[in-house]
Amino acid sequence: MVKGDEQRFTSISTDSRTLSPGGLFVALKGEQFDGHQFIAQAVSRGGSGVIVDQKEVENIGLRDLRVPVVGVPDTLRSFGDLAEFWRRLYPLPVVAITGSNGKTTTKEMVASILARSWKILKNQGTFNNLVGLPITLLQLNSTHQAAVVELGMNHPGEIKRLTEIVSPDVGLITNIQPAHLQGLGTLEGIEAAKGELFAGMAASATIVVNRDDPRVLNLASSFPGRQVSFSVNGESADITLDRMLAMDVDGSRFLLKLPEETLEIDLPVLGLHHLNNAVAAAAVVWALNLPTKTIASGLANFKPVDKRMEVLTILGEITIINDSYNANPGSMAAALETLRQVKKRGRGFAVLGDMLELGDESAALHSQVGAKAVQEGVDYLLALGEQASHLLAGAAEAGMDSNRFTQARDHQEIASQVRNLMAAGDWILVKGSRGMRMEKVVEHLLAELEQQQVNV
Repeated sequence: MVKGDEQRFTSISTDSRTLSPGGLFVALKGEQFDGHQFIAQAVSRGGSGVIVDQKEVENIGLRDLRVPVVGVPDTLRSFGDLAEFWRRLYPLPVVAITGSNGKTTTKEMVASILARSWKILKNQGTFNNLVGLPITLLQLNSTHQAAVVELGMNHPGEIKRLTEIVSPDVGLITNIQPAHLQGLGTLEGIEAAKGELFAGMAASATIVVNRDDPRVLNLASSFPGRQVSFSVNGESADITLDRMLAMDVDGSRFLLKLPEETLEIDLPVLGLHHLNNAVAAAAVVWALNLPTKTIASGLANFKPVDKRMEVLTILGEITIINDSYNANPGSMAAALETLRQVKKRGRGFAVLGDMLELGDESAALHSQVGAKAVQEGVDYLLALGEQASHLLAGAAEAGMDSNRFTQARDHQEIASQVRNLMAAGDWILVKGSRGMRMEKVVEHLLAELEQQQVNV
């Protein structure tokens, strides 16, 4: 304590703009901001105390404040410590999910199922890091009966720290794929970083294991506690995809095999890879010993996540699959496989932006995606970004004619290229990393079509 007496606080916040009267303000530092610059604003809004970096105490005259001031070596760590303490006040089941692909969708599926029986807390949007996760956990209150949170990361040690804060009762690693290679170096580095979840969990907890992923199996092998397994590829597991019944633009229907029964599942979201997410979510819920009937009803009521396999029909005859939220090699492959599955006799367009943060492997991985597009029967491949040449080179090497692929300079140009090529019955997949903002292609395309109709 730098100054002041013991104090009760009504809330904790890192944002001076939204701090409630009586709240505690934690001054965080980031690459482009410094919360210490907003301490006066926080106090003027009714803040009843501040946590600051102890090195800043004399620099910014904190001793003159009329509220208690606590100086700490690391405000980010202290913020996490507060969330960790708060979480332990509520002995309710907490599920933590990480992985290279599918963690957000799987989290939302688990939440949809759990919400059939319990009042739940989940992290919103991208609140999955060392700032967002504590913000989420600090919302826990006595009305909640369970929580499901996603753990994100881009450097070693982050999942370890998040696991300390969350203290999960059930942990799931969806899969391990090439993603964040720029920060983690190799696939082995990704495996080690994601494995911090299982390694940090108590022996009394339960891990949910993807038996289709050898790297996840390797991480699970040393866990001393209970394990629940799942598979969509026919591996022996507790929860399995028994049989696909149907897949179309409205979603999928399949049989889910549990140890005690088989359920028919209607999943209202397009994508072969979402079958993996749904089976993983079912395994999490089964691990929590909830009534199995909630699995079918929860998945049937699942609301697809924005910009993730979002289906739009234009002109009544052309279908856009807006999967622009993010991309890495694994999710690109899954999206291309889905395009092949649903386009049937129609033509398939793959409008692809760069996959970011792949480091030295970027060129080779983009080339592989180009080859994958050919393998999955894509009729036209349109690319945008610094890695577009590698993507198209991969397609050419795999046998695609040069008049079937092209590179664009910007979102507007690639949208115009699509508009000039498309016809009734076509399917158009739009995908790329978040930083590529590929949803702009969809926006430009829709705007051009609207203008075209106005001019007719």
